[in-house]
Amino acid sequence: MKKLLKVILSLTLCASMLLALMPFGLADGDDGLKVGAAKVDITGPITDISTGYNSLGDLMEGLLTRLYARAFVIDNGETPVVFVSAELVHMTESIKPGVMAKLRQDNYNMFSEENVMLTATHCHSSTSNTSWFALYDLINGVPGYDDESYKIVVRGITKAIEQAYDNRVSGSASLVYAETDISASNRSADAFLTNKNVGNYDYTINADGTFDYETGLKAAQNAYNHEMAGIILTDSSGKDIGFFNFFGSHGTSNGIDNTLVASDHKGYAALKVEEEKGDGFVAAFAQADSGDTSPNAVNDSDYHEAFLRPNEIYGTDVIENQIIHGQEEADAALELINHAVRIPLTGDIAVKYTAVDFSNITVDTKYVGEYYMPYDDLSSGTVRTSEPCIGAGIIAGDEEGAPVDNASEGAVRHQFVWNDESQSYERIPCDFKMIDLKGLQYLFKPLWPTAMKILQSDGYDEAQAEKVVCLAVGKLMQKAQPLQIMRMGSVAIAGVPFELTFEQANRTRTVLEETLSAAGVTKVIIATHANAYSQYVTTREEYAAQHYEGATCLFGPWSGAALTQELDKLAKGIVSGKKADPGAALMQKTPFKLVYTATAIADPVIDRKGYGQLKADVSKAEYAKGERVTASFTGVNPRHVSILTIKDSALVEGYSYMEVQKQIGEKEWETVLTDTDPYTTFRCVNSARDGWTATVGWLIKGDNFENGTYRLVYNGIAKRLVKAKMNYIPFSVESSPFKVGV
Repeated sequence: MKKLLKVILSLTLCASMLLALMPFGLADGDDGLKVGAAKVDITGPITDISTGYNSLGDLMEGLLTRLYARAFVIDNGETPVVFVSAELVHMTESIKPGVMAKLRQDNYNMFSEENVMLTATHCHSSTSNTSWFALYDLINGVPGYDDESYKIVVRGITKAIEQAYDNRVSGSASLVYAETDISASNRSADAFLTNKNVGNYDYTINADGTFDYETGLKAAQNAYNHEMAGIILTDSSGKDIGFFNFFGSHGTSNGIDNTLVASDHKGYAALKVEEEKGDGFVAAFAQADSGDTSPNAVNDSDYHEAFLRPNEIYGTDVIENQIIHGQEEADAALELINHAVRIPLTGDIAVKYTAVDFSNITVDTKYVGEYYMPYDDLSSGTVRTSEPCIGAGIIAGDEEGAPVDNASEGAVRHQFVWNDESQSYERIPCDFKMIDLKGLQYLFKPLWPTAMKILQSDGYDEAQAEKVVCLAVGKLMQKAQPLQIMRMGSVAIAGVPFELTFEQANRTRTVLEETLSAAGVTKVIIATHANAYSQYVTTREEYAAQHYEGATCLFGPWSGAALTQELDKLAKGIVSGKKADPGAALMQKTPFKLVYTATAIADPVIDRKGYGQLKADVSKAEYAKGERVTASFTGVNPRHVSILTIKDSALVEGYSYMEVQKQIGEKEWETVLTDTDPYTTFRCVNSARDGWTATVGWLIKGDNFENGTYRLVYNGIAKRLVKAKMNYIPFSVESSPFKVGV
């Protein structure tokens, strides 16, 4: 019932720019081209904040792995292009305006909306609450906007861009790509199999339009983009300095019950490749078409059930989920870096950018093609997008790990049935009796029309076709969506603010590659979660199926065709050299009326209770590899660190919430692990009676330790009044020593 109430509550809560073609030479290894890469920590508040997975009331309580922004610059001496991958669940629409304003403030005036692309890895264990619109700040663990989180993200991304630009060296850029054996699954196989062209992927559909279980299982296991593609930056001496790649896989290795901030499998992969390459190498694992792709494994007995994570399959620790999945992506990336044929990116670079009001697009039916339902009316030669609406189909959840037992996925939708008498298709409204809402479904039929009017959603039901409109969210989100294409020699990166399904990305990419071939482009990469975030875009057929992705394809059944059309306009501009329409205006600064989270309304209070005392020591004198060791201490509010980070205080330079120290000699201790290590954990919870309790943990695995004597260390920064003056006081406290043996 708790889950049901959360679902119902979630359902109900739920810059004018110029663009010019800028050609300039992209030479291979000569002094005319400079390349740079940098990464900066963007770990913000780790307590009392939401992630992309939190249900209402669920909050983060600590840190598993830190979050980073990685920036890559390619510069011909005239205009640089910048690609950023940030370990965030959403690149909310507020972040890029903040970054651009800070760059201008710092006199980096060579950067603009057109030549900077910001993307998010979509890790569901990162911090959130950074949107300037209510939709993505309300349906969270804690409703509202967190300005501390926002400021740290903007600060970090800006610094990464500036450092990458300042670090430029003469060099070259190369494209690499290949099919991989990275494990993933299609979490909406049934919806995928409704696509008219699935025969192209060797899936057999029965004559009556249905498919057997084996076909569905095969699609669940294999229907995703297996390719990894990326760009390697190399200095003039031949040393690689950076690599950013694209592979579609939801950042959901960590489960829905996780309460530790983490960078998920893409973050682990980045750290692993950087460690392997060494010497300041920067690696980013950006997101591609992951809309229906999960890193988790299909349940063979029923592929509709919640997918399985490594800990459920192999009995490993839950914190190893992101490690096991991340290692696969790291291995694939290293294979590309070390062995793939490098395609030098020589020729011109061009950028195009626009912002489009996606609620009001007239789409030429040539972008619809053969992909429509038999009851769709295409007689006028155009179709239209709709005001953004959330579908009630989300009540069924998905196989990613958040299934809800109230209804089967795809069941909550309107259907269209042929009527022999009228010789036309008749829309059959959704029968709410098929939904198990503990008896509440019987109230839906009389109450739903009234509720639709109250929520102002009744006017969009027809435009949203099969979707049972739950809530029109046009006033709760930014309807203008930024679209961008960066062409570098023979490769083009198309940045979109959506989550694209596997097949929708294929259809869009096919059109773009055909158009851009006239400009010498042979490879188009679709970068999702770019410059903003606005849920899913599916194919027309997948939309009709109304699985989770279709129910959250906000702008209606023609969203996929609309996206293809608008990107194709930019592609044609790349070919012709014409300027792009700057499009709709985007919000450029924090609005005055904004609801803040309770924690973010004011700075943390001073620490009045005692702190820095050992509260629960390690439980044994000796541990073996594979065991977990923990110690707890009286602590302080971790948000002091966030406040000091925003102020660029020296107190948090190189700061770690915890350490694992190894004894050297009789009395000396050496730090061997910090909170950057994927096998360490830091948890900090508050209670009215006991105050803050900080727990330091270490899962004794990995290659970074030897037999010996160790201890756990908690590092805190207390906020105190000293002689009527506010002070931040750093302190450290240790556990008792313990031995580790293999």
